[in-house]
Amino acid sequence: MYYFIINPHSRSGHGLEVWQKADAILQEKGVEYTTYFTEYTGHADRIAAHIAEQSSVGGTSCTLSVVGGDGTLNEVINGLVKKDFSHITLGYIPTGSGNDFARGLGLPTEVSACIEAILSPKACTLTDIGMAVSKETSRYFLVSSGIGYDADICRKVMVSPLKKAMNKLHLGKLTYVLIALKLLIQYRPCPVSMRLDRDKVLHFSRFFFIAGMNTKYEGGGVKFCPDAQFNDRKLDICLAGELGKCKILALFPTAFFGKHTWFSGVKTYRCDSLEIHSRVPLPVHCDGESMGETDRLLLRVSGKQIPVLLR
Repeated sequence: MYYFIINPHSRSGHGLEVWQKADAILQEKGVEYTTYFTEYTGHADRIAAHIAEQSSVGGTSCTLSVVGGDGTLNEVINGLVKKDFSHITLGYIPTGSGNDFARGLGLPTEVSACIEAILSPKACTLTDIGMAVSKETSRYFLVSSGIGYDADICRKVMVSPLKKAMNKLHLGKLTYVLIALKLLIQYRPCPVSMRLDRDKVLHFSRFFFIAGMNTKYEGGGVKFCPDAQFNDRKLDICLAGELGKCKILALFPTAFFGKHTWFSGVKTYRCDSLEIHSRVPLPVHCDGESMGETDRLLLRVSGKQIPVLLR
């Protein structure tokens, strides 16, 4: 059985256009499938939990495909983990402005290629599911979770009218750059301490952000952790610490190529878990979606994995 969860509003309506193309291909091939359209934030979470519960009754394997961006995919994963999803394989038709999950796994982005991967997959891979836990809440992620400057960028992008305008011009990635520059002027780095795998404690007098990465990319192709593997049951960590703002400006262009690690203030680690304590509450994101603010954050591997269809 094939299920599709579609976010028609992703990338300012681009999601609906993509689905219409996919729908035409499926109908031409005579495929039987069930569709669900998201109507509000958090709806994909509820739909995914419903599909997992209903489809488990017969004990038959099924494919659940997401037509949306990384945020929609994040909602789906958070819905699936509430139920037994051992019988579900994940397909993906990316329609967002970032599409870092597809980029990180090397998934196709062209509609017909995506449909081919869903209907006649040549390969399937298990993908790790990470978890972020604050004092207030917890959330699972597939791409990354982070605290500080990068999370503040994600939060501002989500509510900015600039994103909608840029998406219509097919320049959605530029939104992140423009907002990042604006926030950098105002941003005040603060002290942070972090503990790796409940053992090694590190202190930094100032930091801009910490990103826990399951894939290599976040923020629309920024290669923060060039060596990250999405199925190694480990988190790769990138910390931008004791740097001046001018160096941060120089860092971002190099980060698209994974060369930012040459800067002395940038540190990378690999671990099972990372506990973060900042002096003041800071923004947190999961797969680019806001998770509020906190001064204590735990990033860890959840131990859960989900099979994803490849091209």
